[in-house]
Amino acid sequence: MSALPALPQPAVADQGVALARLHAFSFLPSRHWHPARVAPWQDELQALGTLAQQPALQRVLHRRWSARLLTQFDGAQTGLMDLSEPALPLALAEPGVLAQVARLAGALLVAPFLRRSVLRSAVLALREVFGADTLRWVCMQGAALHPGVADARPWLPQGLAAEDAGADDWQRVADALGAGLLAQAWQDAPPGLRQRADIRLPPEADDPATRAASGLPPAAARGLSLQLLARLEPTWLSLFPATR
Repeated sequence: MSALPALPQPAVADQGVALARLHAFSFLPSRHWHPARVAPWQDELQALGTLAQQPALQRVLHRRWSARLLTQFDGAQTGLMDLSEPALPLALAEPGVLAQVARLAGALLVAPFLRRSVLRSAVLALREVFGADTLRWVCMQGAALHPGVADARPWLPQGLAAEDAGADDWQRVADALGAGLLAQAWQDAPPGLRQRADIRLPPEADDPATRAASGLPPAAARGLSLQLLARLEPTWLSLFPATR
């Protein structure tokens, strides 16, 4: 299997950190709301202005907002009582790490189009967006993990042909498709876990076509996502029974 591009190693984690994240994930889901989503409490937040930045008030607000969200989620605690659920390493990952997994996964899915860039200016722009190591890996070795999508037009701006797309266009497509792969990775998780995890992703991941774009069933999407996560946070991954 092809090696993934080397990435910085994380600080040592411990199971207490993972359990604390699980508790917040379970009972304070508003703290994990993706910033690209329109929050149901947006009007309240705007009315409070700078007051909402006060830590004490933030704690009160998140308890209130989370209580509202919990009424919309499945009430069962299945998959939320311990660290054994296979999707939890992804669902509990730090926001920045989750975004990096999505970016790398998305780069895999659009790799066939990235490989076609031959102009020096286009290649330099793609390196700036994806990073030189990641671009080299997805173009030269990534096909061993996933062949990529055959048609990217559904995710490009309307009327824009793939050969005319720029680096920023491919970045947006990669981020959307990568988020869709993550959503697919926990699609078979217990409902309460899946609902909490979904709000951690940008709204593009809610689209069924985006989730299905990889052509992978949930278990395979999860396996690929976990392999990418292992390059970012190997110590974090070792805390979960399903990945030891």
